[in-house]
Amino acid sequence: MTTINDGASQAEDEARPTAGDLTRYARAYQLSTEHARMFPMWQAALAHALLLEHDGDAVHADRGNLNGRQLAEGARSMARTFALLIAEAPARNEQELEQKIEIYETMNFLPGEMERSRTAYMVEIAMHADASALGIKLRKEPVATGSGGVQ
Repeated sequence: MTTINDGASQAEDEARPTAGDLTRYARAYQLSTEHARMFPMWQAALAHALLLEHDGDAVHADRGNLNGRQLAEGARSMARTFALLIAEAPARNEQELEQKIEIYETMNFLPGEMERSRTAYMVEIAMHADASALGIKLRKEPVATGSGGVQ
């Protein structure tokens, strides 16, 4: 018997997920099914971003000499990741929809957030789709913005 393509087996082996990949996928799946755990993680990451930014000039030698603003951007990035994970899964009830609305409204009022990222827009689309699926009609109300702080 002759082998036509002896490299195919090797390529298939290299494409298979490693143990580390499988661990990451298992963790992602478990987290994606636990909306209730992700919302507080989003809240914490956002709160950390605001606190770190407040002391933006502080250099954190134990964190690669990054300053507070840099770490705050990392915390905002983590908050956005949680927001996207929450938005991606359909809301199963009004509480989950309310949390998506809170995420959207909070991000929408953060100074500069809408320019930094499109995450809030994606959360908005998801919340409208969820509201429709749950038989809830959402409408935008005009809101007077203040001096640029979180409202």
